[in-house]
Amino acid sequence: MPDLSIAFVDLTGSVSVFETLGNDLATQTITRLTQWVGSKAVENGGQVVKMLGDGVLMSFADNNKAVSTMVQIQQEHAVRSRQLPDLVKLQVQIGVARGPVVVVDGDCFGDAVNLASRLSDLAGPEQILVSDTVIRGLGSRAGARFRSLGPIRIKGKADPCEVFRIEW
Repeated sequence: MPDLSIAFVDLTGSVSVFETLGNDLATQTITRLTQWVGSKAVENGGQVVKMLGDGVLMSFADNNKAVSTMVQIQQEHAVRSRQLPDLVKLQVQIGVARGPVVVVDGDCFGDAVNLASRLSDLAGPEQILVSDTVIRGLGSRAGARFRSLGPIRIKGKADPCEVFRIEW
């Protein structure tokens, strides 16, 4: 069972985009954005596990690349979306966790997958929340800045988990 960094990228603002653009154009917009997110993972040595509507589940063997890719996604998306009107602006919220993962037919299962999803749900727009295992796995050359948010109760977990916000 490999240790992997699992990243879940979720788009926020979809409801407004659908109301403003209509189903067809909104679906095209969201699909283009999720495909772009997936391409960033692949360019940086990760794998797209699956697309989930307005979300992307990715895995990385290299923890540092997982974090740097999520920072890159936030930074580049912020630049890309500056010229868009607020009603069609999609923002990105990201959760990343690291741990043993079971891979079956290209899909991933395990605590790290569940935790990454929960952290993405907890993240605000334009935030990257990561587990303590991600922070412990960063090498000294990672260059990532982060801040502890302290122990947080995560739905489905018996004990609180220390959560960190990556400052990008």
